[in-house]
Amino acid sequence: MTAASYHNFVIVGTQRTGSSALAERIGLHPHVACGWEWTESFRVFDKLGAMERGFAGDFSRLRDHERQHMNTCCDDATRWIGFRRLFGASDKWCFHPRYSLKLMTDRMDDHLRWFKAHPEVNVIHVIREDNVAWLRSKFVARESNSFAGEEYPEDLAVHIPRKEALARLRSKRWVDETLKELEGTNPYLRVTYEALSADIEQSSTEALQFLGAEPSLCPTSGASLNKQATRTDSEYIANYDALVEYLEYEGYLKC
Repeated sequence: MTAASYHNFVIVGTQRTGSSALAERIGLHPHVACGWEWTESFRVFDKLGAMERGFAGDFSRLRDHERQHMNTCCDDATRWIGFRRLFGASDKWCFHPRYSLKLMTDRMDDHLRWFKAHPEVNVIHVIREDNVAWLRSKFVARESNSFAGEEYPEDLAVHIPRKEALARLRSKRWVDETLKELEGTNPYLRVTYEALSADIEQSSTEALQFLGAEPSLCPTSGASLNKQATRTDSEYIANYDALVEYLEYEGYLKC
């Protein structure tokens, strides 16, 4: 199959939304090659070029482990090539979330313009609706330095500053609302973390159907949504009641 004939997709959203599990699950399909966060490690002005080359089946500029992963995934049966392009929901911004240094270095605006100019690229947008659970995931992962797979320490509890939490959630909401604009230009599918957590097989089936890849060809076992939390949010968040009251007042309990 020639590079020009590959179909392309991108999984977008913010971190801590289950995008890794979804990418791994649909990547088990024999016609789908799904990469990790290809462009995260590239310099600011190299990100879009790296994405374009990857979409065309050229993985030569990726980091060694990413290149090896994609070269292993791609063969004569591959029809779809995609990757995850996640954007940072930072609390470090003034005037408006779009001016955060993180989003500028992520080149979010440039990515959006590129996607809109390429309506053939399919967009899978992963969203976490429970903002308190998302904050818990962010802060506990950072405190424990456990970002994938490992269960959080049983005795760990974090204090989440209210102002920082609200700034992060305002950024998260703006990122997701802005990404949703792609629904008007590109084939678009919305997937929630909550649905993934409840039934990853169903969510991955819907994603494969969206891409036009026959779900029955995908192995029935493989990737799963590994939940790192073994306790309730109130047990992980030391100031849980005050935080919930504050976010409810500000209208940010849910996305």
